[in-house]
Amino acid sequence: MNFSELKGKKVGICASGGLVSLFITQRLKEEGVPYVQFMVDIGQPGEEAYNYCADNIDLMKDIKVIDLKEEIAQVFLQAVRTQAQYDGGYWNTTGIARAVTIKGLVAALREQQCNVLTHGAVHGGNDEFRFTYYLSMFAPEILPFSPWEDPTTAERFRSRVAMSNFIDHTDQTLMLGKAHHSVDANLGGVSHENREVELLYNPTHSVTPIMGVRVSEAPDQPECCSITFKNGLPVVINGIEVSAYSAIAVANQIAGRHGVILKNVLENRMNGTKGRGLYESPGLDLLGTAARHLLQATVDKDGWELMRFLSPFIARQTYSGRLYDPATQTAIKSAEELTANASGVVDMICFKGSYTVERVYDYAKSRFTAQQFRFAHGGQKWITETVDMA
Repeated sequence: MNFSELKGKKVGICASGGLVSLFITQRLKEEGVPYVQFMVDIGQPGEEAYNYCADNIDLMKDIKVIDLKEEIAQVFLQAVRTQAQYDGGYWNTTGIARAVTIKGLVAALREQQCNVLTHGAVHGGNDEFRFTYYLSMFAPEILPFSPWEDPTTAERFRSRVAMSNFIDHTDQTLMLGKAHHSVDANLGGVSHENREVELLYNPTHSVTPIMGVRVSEAPDQPECCSITFKNGLPVVINGIEVSAYSAIAVANQIAGRHGVILKNVLENRMNGTKGRGLYESPGLDLLGTAARHLLQATVDKDGWELMRFLSPFIARQTYSGRLYDPATQTAIKSAEELTANASGVVDMICFKGSYTVERVYDYAKSRFTAQQFRFAHGGQKWITETVDMA
């Protein structure tokens, strides 16, 4: 599809304030194509993204905001409960964001009578597939559009710098910054990409974390936090009840102030290649570590073995843009059933980017998870605790 073929259609723009979504907006204005900009609020760190964009970027004055903070938080906690991490301990923060974004945008697109959805995903990359696949799943009547489908556009704008120069905006410093460094951020984490990061021999210190401080700048004193889980999900942190959103937000604050680890991941991408990125996800790392130790105490041996198959399967499916496929949803429901008794309290110590389990207590027990003791009973033989069989 070319830009000229969009005439007579109404285009919904999945806007972020990023370079490509702004570029698309400017191109649609140039072509005289009607459009509506949508921004999903998925807990982007820092200033509230939609307020910043509306106040500082001329092209985003009339943006419509869709609040999906709780929705994305629930999916992230689902990943924590199922221990679904992709290559290098990556919590699929971008892949989950695309799934939640498209599913959550459909009603608004239909209400505004948009029959095309365009996005800022890199042509030929993972996100382009995710947008297309989820859109065909939830709104097959709405067509996906990438600006790079138009050969004249691809020829005219051969670099991100050329795109930034085209955008009608007075703050060219802001635009050039977007041209040289790409950030994808939400409640669960931040991914960083730029030319230096793509080259494996470059160190990671050129990137500054967004969700907290560098490890070298973290406090010299550790901090203890207590997390109460119910059925594998965090419900209380440091004595305060939390929703799905606030559980991750609070965990981000606690973990972030003690040093953010930038995960150096050379991930296996959908098209069979490898791509390097730097990922930060302090809150999910904290919650995920606590959940894993609680699962070890509350999931029986055979269930734990099955979880070791389900967890990477769910992670791969999520990464591949197939979170809502029947097989993935079945695997998630199976993992939820296996972790139904994962209730208890985990005390964690946060220090210099590490999250260490101090103790696990008040946890659910069954005849399948009975603990053995030796030294607590003299040290000469193993004694198995008595567990209520009811």
